[in-house]
Amino acid sequence: MKPFISLLLFISTITVFGQTFEEKLAERALNKVDLYTSKENDNLQIFYAEQVKKMKLSDEVTEEYYMSLTYYTNKMGRLGAKDKNYSDSEMKTKFDGLVAELNTEMHEVLTDDQFQIHKETFNKIIESVYTRKGWKK
Repeated sequence: MKPFISLLLFISTITVFGQTFEEKLAERALNKVDLYTSKENDNLQIFYAEQVKKMKLSDEVTEEYYMSLTYYTNKMGRLGAKDKNYSDSEMKTKFDGLVAELNTEMHEVLTDDQFQIHKETFNKIIESVYTRKGWKK
């Protein structure tokens, strides 16, 4: 009987967690503000993938690179969410801080030549964000 009760508790916990997680995702979707259209995002991803190929990363480093890049760009993308209520200057400060963190992490993973390609490529993204947001350097 104990295993059955344990199984029921486990299943109910997972169900409650799943519902809460789905609610959070739905709330995030409502608060999301897109800076680029989906076509522009697609073009940026293609451009970025081409630049990453120039780095000639090993499979392991490529995976680590994209994991870090995705982590930081997702955090950057959430800065403009309606539920964050950041002022424009707070958003810019947090964005710049995340860029610095990303670059620090990438500098540890990449060779100097690879890091140079990363910085040149990501600086184009940064310039685009600054232009879209109307920020000054």
